[in-house]
Amino acid sequence: MAKKLNLDLLNKVWALAEQGTEGERDAARHRAEALVKPHGYTLADVPDLLLTEGYLDDEPAPSVGGFTFYDMSNPAHQRAYAEAERKKQAAWRMANRAKIDEVLARYGSEEAVFAYTAEEKAYDAAIKPFHKKGKAGQCDTWDGEEFSATAKLRAALATAKPWPDNIPDAIAEYEYWEKLYDDRNIADSNGQWDYLTQGADFRHRALGDLINKELEARNLSDVIVRLRFQEASQGVYDDSTSILRDLERLNGAENSQRLKSTSGDIPPDRGSPITSGDVPDSGKGDPENRATSDSPYMGNKTRPNSATSPPSNLDTATKRRAEVERILETAEGMRMPLRAVAQRVGVSPTTVGNIKRQMTRAG
Repeated sequence: MAKKLNLDLLNKVWALAEQGTEGERDAARHRAEALVKPHGYTLADVPDLLLTEGYLDDEPAPSVGGFTFYDMSNPAHQRAYAEAERKKQAAWRMANRAKIDEVLARYGSEEAVFAYTAEEKAYDAAIKPFHKKGKAGQCDTWDGEEFSATAKLRAALATAKPWPDNIPDAIAEYEYWEKLYDDRNIADSNGQWDYLTQGADFRHRALGDLINKELEARNLSDVIVRLRFQEASQGVYDDSTSILRDLERLNGAENSQRLKSTSGDIPPDRGSPITSGDVPDSGKGDPENRATSDSPYMGNKTRPNSATSPPSNLDTATKRRAEVERILETAEGMRMPLRAVAQRVGVSPTTVGNIKRQMTRAG
């Protein structure tokens, strides 16, 4: 079992590593590394280790008026606060060394982590015409706003890259900016500053609003994604009315579709009337049609649920007729039973038979 780390000795050795002659510095660094290695530390950890243990403190000297903790303008307080922040960051670096090393390795250098991306440059350029420098003690504004993107700013940002039109795509772009922010925060020892450029920050915030409430959920999966996003934001985004609106709309669409699926046979397209010569003779000689005409629900438009519901994109008689014709124009479609075509499109086998005979005569 390794002996307890001798911090007094390490502090003296590190002083030579920082301030000694060239030869002394190299020897001291090797000695410091040998001291900390058995305890799971690396040479890069030594400054933070000593700082968190109080060896590198620069104790603030009280001002003439004495040390007043609540007086934020007191120089002694400012120095004490800065020293406390240094210790916090040092402790954070020690606890998250693996994260820091991973980020630096992925980008190649600390400078690369903080280098502005092509997207950041493009967004900053897009909003530049709306920039107005603030007066003394006031923040700069863009189209009169400091933090949120106005309609004009959104339009300008869209010239660099169009806004996502669905929740999953908006989530993907939002998470890209979150990841970039986190990487820079890790490289900065959890400094918690504004790590995105102004244009990217406007884009990031607007994406949050799109996900939270503005984009329309296309299905239940989108609603779940939106709700998870709101929960993960811990109160930053919490527009519950958007969730209710989505659910009510989707529920209404589902009920409407259910009614369509139980409404029975769809009449032929009025734009293509069937003449008396097109009416089949009770399906005789045609097994597919005979099965339908012999049904007790023949002509009853309120028969029980069909085996299949028509596809949601075939919501008019014209579209359904066009889909039947498209299928019958293929060699495979001409060989398919009338009932198979009818179930695929959401019409009756009789309707398919009529269209098929018309197409045969026309050909």
